[in-house]
Amino acid sequence: QFKGVAANRIKAPHFVMYVKQLLEEKYGASILETGGLKVTTSLDWTLQQVAESVVKEEIDKVSKTLSISNGSSVVLSTKTGEILSMVGSKDFFDKTIDGEVNVSTRLRQPGSSIKPLVYATAFAKGYSPASVLADIVTEFPGKDEKTPYIPKNYDGKEHGLLHLRDALGSSINIPAVKLTALVGVDSVLSQGFKMGLLSLEPTKETISRVGLSMALGGAEVRLLDLATAYSAFANGGFRINPVAILKIEDGSGKVIFENKTVKPDRVIDEKVAFLINSVLSDNKARLLTFGENSYLNMGNKQIAVKTGTTNDLRDNWTVGWNRDYIVGVWVG
Repeated sequence: QFKGVAANRIKAPHFVMYVKQLLEEKYGASILETGGLKVTTSLDWTLQQVAESVVKEEIDKVSKTLSISNGSSVVLSTKTGEILSMVGSKDFFDKTIDGEVNVSTRLRQPGSSIKPLVYATAFAKGYSPASVLADIVTEFPGKDEKTPYIPKNYDGKEHGLLHLRDALGSSINIPAVKLTALVGVDSVLSQGFKMGLLSLEPTKETISRVGLSMALGGAEVRLLDLATAYSAFANGGFRINPVAILKIEDGSGKVIFENKTVKPDRVIDEKVAFLINSVLSDNKARLLTFGENSYLNMGNKQIAVKTGTTNDLRDNWTVGWNRDYIVGVWVG
């Protein structure tokens, strides 16, 4: 019931507005004015409060030293797709950051957080974490065929022959671009689209527009979609869809909608999912870039993590998961 509610009393406002949008798409805008619906959602209110608090605290910590003013997060069940928490911005009511905008459903550049998709596509085609590529500066054909594309590593160095385990774990750029060239941009886009990255439909326009730069985040995605897609790594290879509404009852208490769990489609081989999890939970594989005791070192906890950063800290991502839950975070 949205009408007449004081704005500052709405709990989980971005999630509420997301549910409102889903209801309008399903039943039309007038249903919310006249329907008297009772909607049961997937939200875990305790978790939501923690997530809202953490996002605000962390942004406040860095806003004075870095040009970062906003943040967003989502938490999903990797088995059901239920959205347990959705924080769309640091503060829904802060107009200076356009706080009402739900960043988790907006297209942003993912930086290196897209690399697991590249490696999953390659592993499905016969590559493995033990495969070796040369991490040396390489010229690739540019999109306009006149200007070559010459990707550089974040640290500006070349690391010679690298196992793909270390190349992915330490997020080295040049091998990721080489791998994309070897398996094909269209294959990577197709795999991502199949897993739930809806902005990566492998049309001719998208393939030509993003080119090899997609390996380093040149193709925009949504935080909610990225968490949805990477749930396939966590759950053994199955596509899930984000779920916010569990049940809808009309004014008389009659159930007019109930979310049914359907058998999910397999979108990656179980062995591929295992390999991605193995690499991204291996602290030794991260040493080249992150060192021994980075924030990504979770000790004995089996948590896979991938980060991504774009130029000028405009978009910064971390996605982490275990078998049951996936957490996606954006700040920028």
